[in-house]
Amino acid sequence: MIRTRMILSLLLAVLAGCTHRVPTATVELIDTSLSITPQAEKAALDAVRGQILAMGRGDTLVLIPITGNAENNAGGRILRLQAPIRREAYDADLRRFRDTAQKQLAAWTAALGAEPCRTDILGSLDAARQELAAIPKGTTQRLIIVSDFLEDDGEYDFTSDRALGKPATAHDLASRLRAEHGFTLHGAVLCLGRLGSVQFESLAQARKEAIRAFWTAYFAEKGHTPDIQLDGVGMLAGSAAVCTATPAGAIR
Repeated sequence: MIRTRMILSLLLAVLAGCTHRVPTATVELIDTSLSITPQAEKAALDAVRGQILAMGRGDTLVLIPITGNAENNAGGRILRLQAPIRREAYDADLRRFRDTAQKQLAAWTAALGAEPCRTDILGSLDAARQELAAIPKGTTQRLIIVSDFLEDDGEYDFTSDRALGKPATAHDLASRLRAEHGFTLHGAVLCLGRLGSVQFESLAQARKEAIRAFWTAYFAEKGHTPDIQLDGVGMLAGSAAVCTATPAGAIR
């Protein structure tokens, strides 16, 4: 009996030693434009600080600000954080990484300042697509977007554009723009969360529904249709559970 227990204990130890944790790569688009309330922006960034503390070995976190001119600004303002892979005694490697990452986040946040009223979500998504494409295969990928989802890039203004007046025309516009941008998730799990916005709340209900229809169509993949969670900050705080448990495009 004792010998059997010893053999079982040895087998369990061997199996535990063979377990391989799959790293997670998370690309996050965070809206810091003037349409987002200061309280919502602060809460979102506080949630990101919590995400850094929860990162495991080999995990990657890429932060992309949703700016007024993503094509010109986002590239030099992307923060890439990667946790170490090789373990040191007493997890000194992780503690050192987290301390450094928090300082980098503070500097990144301070450099953002208040963005102009224009919000180029589509351009920021192009930057996110490039980041996802560069992630090595075999890594769990997530794309998290927190915003009021009011595109205002100088060509389209979702608060007034006629195409966003009703869901049907919004859907058609989304299908056309998705094809033009060549957007794809590259197998990433998608999470969409709303941030507090006085501008969004002031819109007519029909326009709110059209905006939702636009993003549903823009992110739809292989028959899955996404939805925008009302509590974007809460989603960030619990993103590990939410984003790994739901297939891409099936957020509810």
